[in-house]
Amino acid sequence: MMTDCAAQQPQEDPRYCLARLKIIIDTLPVTILLNPVAVLLTVFAMWLGQTDFGLHSKTRIAAAVGAQIIASFAAFVVRERHRVIRPDGVAQARRELILMQGVIGSAWAAVGWALWIDGNGANNGLVAILLVMSLWALALTRCAVRMVFFTGIFTAVAPMIVRMGTSGDVLAHVFLALLPIVVGYVAFSGMAARSRVDEMLQARFALEDLSAELAAARDEAVEKRKEAENANASKSAFLANMSHELRTPLNAIIGFSEIIATQALGPHNERYPEYAGDIRNSGTHLLTLINEILDIAKIEAGKMEIAPRPLDPESALDAVERIMTIRCLENNLTAVYTVKPGTPMIMADERAFRQIVLNLVSNAVKFTPSGGRINITCEPAEEEGLLLSVSDTGQGIPAEKLAQLFQPFSQVDNRFDHHHGGTGLGLALVQGLAKLHHGRAWIESELAQGTTVYVYFPLGTVKQALTTAAE
Repeated sequence: MMTDCAAQQPQEDPRYCLARLKIIIDTLPVTILLNPVAVLLTVFAMWLGQTDFGLHSKTRIAAAVGAQIIASFAAFVVRERHRVIRPDGVAQARRELILMQGVIGSAWAAVGWALWIDGNGANNGLVAILLVMSLWALALTRCAVRMVFFTGIFTAVAPMIVRMGTSGDVLAHVFLALLPIVVGYVAFSGMAARSRVDEMLQARFALEDLSAELAAARDEAVEKRKEAENANASKSAFLANMSHELRTPLNAIIGFSEIIATQALGPHNERYPEYAGDIRNSGTHLLTLINEILDIAKIEAGKMEIAPRPLDPESALDAVERIMTIRCLENNLTAVYTVKPGTPMIMADERAFRQIVLNLVSNAVKFTPSGGRINITCEPAEEEGLLLSVSDTGQGIPAEKLAQLFQPFSQVDNRFDHHHGGTGLGLALVQGLAKLHHGRAWIESELAQGTTVYVYFPLGTVKQALTTAAE
């Protein structure tokens, strides 16, 4: 059962309260215009039929008309103040509507009191009809909020009960006896109308909720379709790129092995050992590509296992520094490895941690121009744990493309572009391995200023459980 705004229960949708108040606000123009007109017409009719309705003094007429003008002004002020009701203004709007309806009900009581003449049946009948009409108008326009509705009934009827009760006329007592029946019927009709209002509001809000759900479902479907299209495009680009990446080492392996096998340069040629080294390098490169693909597939399938143990980040950085020193020298780059004081040991898989650092440093070397600088830093995180950062002085990445970089098979132009080579799996692998440690990775970059990749590792015991990169 719906509650009134006066005692709104927590489970009721606050939209009902707003809507009920809005219904009353929307009916106020009728009150503002018609109430004074109704009183003026009544006064005019009594003036034309003075012999039947009795003679009224100017003071009484002015009091009747003036009361309705004051009530119309009160309704006008409330309507102007609450044309738009904000959720935080519900209580204030309700209080003002109750006060306004008290003024309007008192105005109708003042009209009845001023125009009533004891002993004049025609006069008393017309005043009673006017009172009943005001009560029916109240039932139609104020039933949405109980307190407003019953305030209007009480302030209009109570003074007239006193007026009829103090009259010595028999007809006044007859009207007084009938008044509770009329008021009861009006109250019952008003509450029945309120139930219909709530049913309409319930249907309206159910339709709005359904429309919102359908819109959300549509947006989600569009987003999923875009994701599927992007994934399909990324995989197509990946396959196109991989065909080149795989062919290059395979062609080298096949070509150099054929030269050695057929001794094309003559027996015992001094270049055969060099070709054998090229075969080894090509095979290593090919194995690296395949391992990256398999690792990403395992992470996405939730099959990647890690073996976390206490890890000193300095030893891992030293290992990466030994591997990457030659490449940095070849590219005329300065790489600085730093472990700041207070950096904690963490529970992590050593191979996975080293792979993360190696992938990030390899990317930085690949996309930093000659003479640039790369900073590899481990430091305490603001959250409890370790923060790894790898920054470079490359050309940076556009902000709108940052979100793509952690997607598998994704390569973004102007930094992770095709002329640098690579599968587009490096950063996806970094993110996947970070999530396996219940950490995360993110990128900050500015064009012409460089790029920094951050990886956060939480402190504490890492559960040796299978995790997916989409977790």
